[in-house]
Amino acid sequence: MIYRLLHILACVSLLACLIMPLSGCAVNRPTQTTEELERMRIERLRDIDKYRQITLDRYVQRMKIDADAFHAGVDTSPTFDILILSGGGDYGAFGAGFLQGWGSVKDATMHRPTFDVVTGVSTGALIAPFALLGDETSYKRITKLYRNPKEDWASLKDIFFFLPGRESFMSTKGLRRDLEREVDVEVIRRIAQAEREGRTLSIGTTNLDLGVQHPWDLTAEAKKFVERGVPGRFYDILMASAAIPAAFPPVVIDGALYVDGGTTGNILFLNVMHPDDSPLGVYQKRYPNQPVPRFRYWIIINNQLGAEPRIIQPTWISITEASVSTAIRASTLGSLRQLMLQAEVLRRQNVDVEFRYVAIPDSWRPPKAGIFVKETMESLADLGMQMGSDPKAWQSDLFPQLLKEDQPVSPEEHQP
Repeated sequence: MIYRLLHILACVSLLACLIMPLSGCAVNRPTQTTEELERMRIERLRDIDKYRQITLDRYVQRMKIDADAFHAGVDTSPTFDILILSGGGDYGAFGAGFLQGWGSVKDATMHRPTFDVVTGVSTGALIAPFALLGDETSYKRITKLYRNPKEDWASLKDIFFFLPGRESFMSTKGLRRDLEREVDVEVIRRIAQAEREGRTLSIGTTNLDLGVQHPWDLTAEAKKFVERGVPGRFYDILMASAAIPAAFPPVVIDGALYVDGGTTGNILFLNVMHPDDSPLGVYQKRYPNQPVPRFRYWIIINNQLGAEPRIIQPTWISITEASVSTAIRASTLGSLRQLMLQAEVLRRQNVDVEFRYVAIPDSWRPPKAGIFVKETMESLADLGMQMGSDPKAWQSDLFPQLLKEDQPVSPEEHQP
């Protein structure tokens, strides 16, 4: 969706420049001194480091639970399943449909598991709570939501939406309303229960004040809700993760300004450089005589990894749109390669690791232009269900699939 919004944003920017004198309606945030900003930076980075430590400890806790189940004869093969859901706006209908379709797979090695970890960014963040719950009703619930978009999920605020002082030119009040209805109190309570089981729900956002990716532990946030009865921040984090800059309103959390997690990373995973500091490394140090689980990475990309070939006109609007969309795709591929490298490092430690991803086929085209269009989202949900039910839809390498799927085209066929 972000690619289609870029063209609108570019046009709006030009209009805004023409009427700059009318921009006196800006809402200013409190100013801070350099010392205060530096103190805030240190506090936020400490929060991020604390998140990493808490989630790492919970990963280790979950591995120990799986090992205990193995010793008790409940589980014949300890497996640690990680689901990673990317951004993609309304194209999240693909991921929702895929997860539901996956439930029909009977192959014991490829059936949809109960995930130990679920991470989500942007539209992936909205799907992630239902994936963590993992029951058929939850998967049907989120797919139904994506199949039935509402006009007020993303609507122009008013006739002055384009003024530079506005925080965004669209309102997402309708999206939040429906999100709060679907991710209700009972869903949050069940997520809190998953935290007690050692399972993790992580959501990626972008802290614009610091210019860094800020991951959130939503299992911990759910636990806080159960203890305190205030769910607001839970929804704030989900909306922040999906807040496309300029298009959708940013979200202020604890005094900092947050926007779409895809701004700093279209997929979220625990990035640990040294093997000894990884969840597995810590687990082996704490429990040296316990069986090492098999790791399985399942990545769902709610977009196409290849751009649609077209002639880009030499205008600043076309160039901006194409450049940003290319940068986002390249960043996603880069993150996938990094995650694939982490999997290879584990393999070299004699750990059984499986790495799989799926994306919207490059050949797919939306049946109708626009954002949150029912026909398009229905098409994507149907496509996702079809691919999800087929284990062969999963890919394990990142090389272009074109020559594998189609016959090579000879040079003579290009001649006029």
